[in-house]
Amino acid sequence: MPPPSACFLGIDVARDGLSLVILSATGEVIATLERSYSTNPGPTTDPQDWWRAARTGIKEILRRSGKPANAIRCIGVTGDSTGVVCLAKDGRVLCPTVLGADVRTGAQVEQLVRTVGLRNLLNLASGPATESSPAVKLLWLRDNERRVWHDTAHLLQPKDFLRFRLTEALATDPSDAAATLLFSPRGRTWSKQLLTLLDINPAWLPAVAAGQAIAGRVSTDAARETGLQAGTPVITGASHIASVAVAVGALQPGAAMIELGGEGSFFMPTADAVRDPQGRLISTCHTVAGTWALAGSGFASGGAISWLTDQVLTAEVAQARRAKRDPLDLLAELAAEVPPGADGLLFLPPGLHTIAGFVGLSYAHRRGHLVRAVLESGALALRQALDSAAEIKRRPERITVTGAFAGNTLWCQILADALDHTIHALPCGNSSAIGAAMLASSAVGIHKGIEEACAKMVKTKGVHHPRKAATEAYSSLLPSLARFSPAAARTAAALEATA
Repeated sequence: MPPPSACFLGIDVARDGLSLVILSATGEVIATLERSYSTNPGPTTDPQDWWRAARTGIKEILRRSGKPANAIRCIGVTGDSTGVVCLAKDGRVLCPTVLGADVRTGAQVEQLVRTVGLRNLLNLASGPATESSPAVKLLWLRDNERRVWHDTAHLLQPKDFLRFRLTEALATDPSDAAATLLFSPRGRTWSKQLLTLLDINPAWLPAVAAGQAIAGRVSTDAARETGLQAGTPVITGASHIASVAVAVGALQPGAAMIELGGEGSFFMPTADAVRDPQGRLISTCHTVAGTWALAGSGFASGGAISWLTDQVLTAEVAQARRAKRDPLDLLAELAAEVPPGADGLLFLPPGLHTIAGFVGLSYAHRRGHLVRAVLESGALALRQALDSAAEIKRRPERITVTGAFAGNTLWCQILADALDHTIHALPCGNSSAIGAAMLASSAVGIHKGIEEACAKMVKTKGVHHPRKAATEAYSSLLPSLARFSPAAARTAAALEATA
């Protein structure tokens, strides 16, 4: 049995702020804390803001928990995979970073694809180049910030920078490294071919280790600034999506995770670096040694939900908030009045090369139809992705839904019906930080390994089974969706050409 006082700290460097959690050895959440980075949030952030938030946040969460610093046996870190931090030889941050898409980098996306070749890139790296890819952002820095490029000695992603400030150790894990497009998922090492083609110095890149490996220990300076005990071990950690997978126990082939909230991520561990022939899911690495994954995002319609609450159903949402109700519960009530398939209404969410729209909208459709179509859109897209994975004989045996919206019964039922698969729900708004803390618990002998940690700490709270009639209704919509999505892309291209 683990010591009753043993606790683990998980820290998530997210786009909109820092999330911290202290977890007991049995998986009990002892304390949580959210810290914003600045009073003027935006896509461009100073990595030092993450450290400032961590310094004050760690002190505050220790105070809230009532635990002494020596109760924290190990620390786990996670974060957004799209940022890249350039450090000088002395560890100084050389420039701000952009989390998410950097709209300035369109030319660099084209340049990377032209230099490497699209087919070659898909074979060498974990997916296509986008404005969010760290490799693309590095090319932009090379082209536009020559002084920064000249002075760079180290490249780190957000979680790795935070660990560097805690321990002075330079490291990363396979799940974050794969997101850079400079890493070979198949070989689980930095790609010499990609680095050569893009003229990126391999000496800038950190060593790669499994997420639960101890990368360093809290330094004396960091202990003084945070209130932690000097010498506390800090693990390598994992990307946001891999940490969420750990939080629900999706460690090995046969398991899968859906995150309802944010970008709506999907993550399915695999035994090898298999690729989705349809390109709906990317091939990447799990943070767990010897495990890969098929992964994707954009399946939860989070942006569309925000559009409904902030722009369309504002009066209803205001009324719900006055009654101290979750606005999503109100949306679910409206959608529940509408049958599966939303009486022929389809929602096509926006993408990098498509415009959003409702297909089949008529005067007979009501507010609930709009909501239901939005909720169903991500589920149908995920069904297409799973059908594609099934073509290469990769099928999940157990699917767990987590995230801020995983407690919504209707949304989970829509997923179960659309996917024709039983859904296990684990509602949690800070799953990534919890996953990081769970990884930490497996690194210091409290648990024999991450599998044992998950077996003891993961506790799902609901099960949703598919209903035959609803599944048939959703299956009948898939051919229409397959036709309309390419049409939306062509329409977007035509509109852009005339703009």
